[in-house]
Amino acid sequence: MQFVDIVLMAMLVVVSLLAMTFVLHCLTMVPYVPTPEKIIHQMLDFADLRGNENLYDLGAGDGRLLVLAKRKFPKTSVTGFEISPMIYLLGRIVLWRAGTDAKFRCANFFNQDLSDADCIYLYLMPEAMRLLAPKFDKELKPGTKVISYAFTFKDRKPTETKEVDWLSGKRKLWLYEWPARG
Repeated sequence: MQFVDIVLMAMLVVVSLLAMTFVLHCLTMVPYVPTPEKIIHQMLDFADLRGNENLYDLGAGDGRLLVLAKRKFPKTSVTGFEISPMIYLLGRIVLWRAGTDAKFRCANFFNQDLSDADCIYLYLMPEAMRLLAPKFDKELKPGTKVISYAFTFKDRKPTETKEVDWLSGKRKLWLYEWPARG
């Protein structure tokens, strides 16, 4: 096999993976939009964690929240789920470079058991939030904290909200304690 053939095959693989990533993001309602690091720090503070909880990041993207959570709370069990293989690989590299023991799975979070969660972080589109509410009703123990950046659970009343700076305006963090009823 010649060098040109190898390069062409590699390019085909990369283009295929990018196309698969695009299709997955369209189908799963979870596009890859990284949360700014400044807001990740505010999300971690907003949860008012003790440091020994089970923390989940649904749609963990590049894994930065996982890294920062492990640094801030070393005894916390931190797990992220990312469905897109390309973004998951990026996240694995970020976690490897950080030397963290956070768990990171290439998986659909809708199919994961979250019953041992003490805190869940979200930056998901409204449709994904709508579909997660019944799952949380079935699985989450009372008092589980759910922190959402930018989007709300419709028909659910947050325990607390916090404004955060975003570009030239403001966005909100939403804290829910499950069960979160209207």
